[in-house]
Amino acid sequence: SHLEAEAYDSARVAADRTLRADSSSMAAWAILGAVAWSTADSAGIRAAQRGAESVNPRPAEFYAELADAAGRNRRYAEALILARKAVECDSTSVRALGIIGTNQLRLGDIAGGRASLERAFALDPYNIWHKNTLDMLDELDKATTVDRGRFRFVVPAAEADLLVMYLGPLLEQAYDTLSKRYDYRPPTPIRIEVFRRHADFSVRTVGLAGLGALGVSFGSTLAMDAPSARDRGAFNFGSTAWHELAHTFTLGRSNSRVPRWVSEGLSVFEERRGRQGWGADVTVEFLAAYKGGLIRKVSELNNGFVRARYPGELQNSYYAASLVCEMIFAERGATALTALLTAYGDGLDTPAAFQRVFGTSMDAFDKRFDAWMRARFALPMRSIANAEEHKPVTGSFVNATVEGTELYQTKKLDSARVVLERAQAMFPEYSGAKGPAWYLANVQRERGNTRAAVEQLSRITLRNETAWDANQLEAELRGQLNDFAGAAAAMERMLWISPYEQALHTAMADAAARAGDHARAIRERRAVIALNPADRLEARYQLARALAASGDIAGARKEILGVLELAPGFEKAQALLLELRGRLPGGTTR
Repeated sequence: SHLEAEAYDSARVAADRTLRADSSSMAAWAILGAVAWSTADSAGIRAAQRGAESVNPRPAEFYAELADAAGRNRRYAEALILARKAVECDSTSVRALGIIGTNQLRLGDIAGGRASLERAFALDPYNIWHKNTLDMLDELDKATTVDRGRFRFVVPAAEADLLVMYLGPLLEQAYDTLSKRYDYRPPTPIRIEVFRRHADFSVRTVGLAGLGALGVSFGSTLAMDAPSARDRGAFNFGSTAWHELAHTFTLGRSNSRVPRWVSEGLSVFEERRGRQGWGADVTVEFLAAYKGGLIRKVSELNNGFVRARYPGELQNSYYAASLVCEMIFAERGATALTALLTAYGDGLDTPAAFQRVFGTSMDAFDKRFDAWMRARFALPMRSIANAEEHKPVTGSFVNATVEGTELYQTKKLDSARVVLERAQAMFPEYSGAKGPAWYLANVQRERGNTRAAVEQLSRITLRNETAWDANQLEAELRGQLNDFAGAAAAMERMLWISPYEQALHTAMADAAARAGDHARAIRERRAVIALNPADRLEARYQLARALAASGDIAGARKEILGVLELAPGFEKAQALLLELRGRLPGGTTR
């Protein structure tokens, strides 16, 4: 509908046309009210309310429409107030009860949300949205809840120990970092729900399966896919968590009035600042779309999120929005981003907010951003052709990459290297999983030039957050160079892509220990145990050894005694206990 697409002018015109034909249309008055609410038009709200009340003195549908608009604008507490007003008008309004339940869930009131949805479902047992959400809550009840610092994790029981081990410290760091950047501290605990089935996450977000997103932020309630919900390499669960938590800060700092494009742009930008290689990176498709005029101007960028014109526009809009934030940060500093959020929080729309913060019109800002973009990506743009609808991307970079790949695959390594280096010179930042850097790394590896191969792989792994194969090969080659810290770093990047391979944790523990990083080695030994290995006693023995190597003799002894209680004849454990006894003060036990 026009409202859902934030096409407010079109929605107003359609409602006015309906009212001219039938002034008693409650749906049209409700749409006018929702448009006025969404555009902060208090006089328009009052006028629409009077019209609705002229049709029905207790206009439940009117308030339900406003509540729905408030929820779409991420103002969940206000949506709850408006929906309750609708129920005061009509206690049997299924729509209003559903809106109440949905927004209670978004605000973290799980018991209240379930009760409201059960009440709505009892009135209409054929409502698919309510049925799906109640089924999802049944699954959520089976999850394990872990309180860790400022966060409450709700995670599938089989994955709770493993995922919280990584997400807990990451999000504590993110909270500290973002609270300083935005001068805002969200209320805690922040609830994070992690779903093993993407369909359940989708229902949690929109009430139906099929949502393409990876995570969602409702403020102090976050939800996201577990890495197991997608194929390996589909996403990075660390950057996704950081992204969603950044929304908590930008929504809070702006009183939930920041437009979607700014909030999403800041979240992607914060991903890139959170870890090297995280966040969206520039692609051939994006640059071709920009050159072809398929990326909207800054003044129109929100439409790329709510009214996409072609399949890749939403993803392109995320990256474009992040680049706007990057430009603002580079030219005006971090305080300008915070000032922009404050302007939105004060009720300003985008033109007024940009005028206040930057002293410029949107037209002038559009031109400034275009100039910045063409300077920022001048080199690769020269070798990429303008995108054309329904046609593959072309240009000299693409052609050289294809030619070099074919030469490599036919084992013409010297010729492949020459062509691929030419392609790389055209677009040095390109980090696609099977781009010039990947094939050049393999050319160098096959020639025995290990360091040169690692250098090429780093071009991918330090920019591409889901590059599993490149990180795996880099870890292997760095191990051959006795660069154990570098190998552990590559494996750390792999863990944020998929943390489920026991062999990866074991190899990382070994590399970390050899690099003297005992804290990481201990964490990885605990991760092996969290994966419920076939030989759990051996895993606990290895943990005890890692603890001992770190100097935690008491912790190592406690762990090994636990092993021996279960397997008194475990000879390696017996030997380690004797070794530990000798390392205690005075050589005594305690």
